[in-house]
Amino acid sequence: MKKQLSLITRSLLLSGVAAAMLTSCMFMPPKEKVENKKETETVVTDEGESQTGGNGSGKETSNETDGADTGSGNGNNSDSGNGTGSASGTETVVQTKHGLTLVWNDEFDYTGVPDTSKWKYQTGKTGWGNNELQNYISNKTTAKTAVVEDNMLKIKAYKEGDEWKSARLNTKDHWKYGYIEARLKVTDRKGAWPAFWMMPQDSVYGTWPNSGEIDIMENAPSTCGNHKAFSTLHAEGHWGGDGASIGAKVFSENFSSEWHTFGVLWTEDKITSFYDDKEKGSYSNDGTSKNWPYDEDFYIILNLAIGGDLGGTGDVGKLNGNAEFLVDYVRVYQ
Repeated sequence: MKKQLSLITRSLLLSGVAAAMLTSCMFMPPKEKVENKKETETVVTDEGESQTGGNGSGKETSNETDGADTGSGNGNNSDSGNGTGSASGTETVVQTKHGLTLVWNDEFDYTGVPDTSKWKYQTGKTGWGNNELQNYISNKTTAKTAVVEDNMLKIKAYKEGDEWKSARLNTKDHWKYGYIEARLKVTDRKGAWPAFWMMPQDSVYGTWPNSGEIDIMENAPSTCGNHKAFSTLHAEGHWGGDGASIGAKVFSENFSSEWHTFGVLWTEDKITSFYDDKEKGSYSNDGTSKNWPYDEDFYIILNLAIGGDLGGTGDVGKLNGNAEFLVDYVRVYQ
């Protein structure tokens, strides 16, 4: 488990990157139409198409916790179509994808607290290196800001008195290489900053950003534009505002009401992002740890930040005291 950076160290590392944070979300491709419905799994082949400890996506680097052990939207397509059970009663769990086999998943087909055998929580209201407003609270005994119901995970941010409360979930397991995917309804509201991302289990190459970060999906309308999702990599050679973009897309104005899948195919040679099973961009291994620290185990994070350098503190009032980030499933194939 990574050790928490000291407040002094974090301040020194992170204070210098806030001004450069916007670069990672500047690419604005043309709008593309998407359908707004959930669909049953179908069979396809392989063909076809930043939150850190100050990375320009606003995510903190530590894996320390509160004490627990630690549209078209049909992006559930598989190579083989064989499956088990259903998260929603209408969809099957895909067992293979991109030639890889399902090794870990949470379909959220239960009610109450997120599965404590799979998830743990980071807690606190430190600003998380990006001047964020939320206090991440624990959900391991009582579902508060992370609630499983209606066959999905609902990450709920809400203002209680003068304080924003939200959730940050980390997987207890970690992986090196594979296809990592989630099916999401993204908040897409100014002042909120939802993310689906990965951090290294151990800081083999040093403190952030040297040991890397894989941002699979971020959404920050206040600073990056409406209805946009983007994917970014961070390492010693590319971080903060100079993070390596591996994908971006501007969706329709119905983005927040549609299910979409976001994933990365991560091999020893390349990391490629996929939105709704369409390839968006990639980054190749150059053989140096400076640019490729992505050869160690990483764990998955789901969180909903409020305000901050990328989230847009000035727009938080527009949230009217609440925001919600929905997750249909998270799956890992190797």
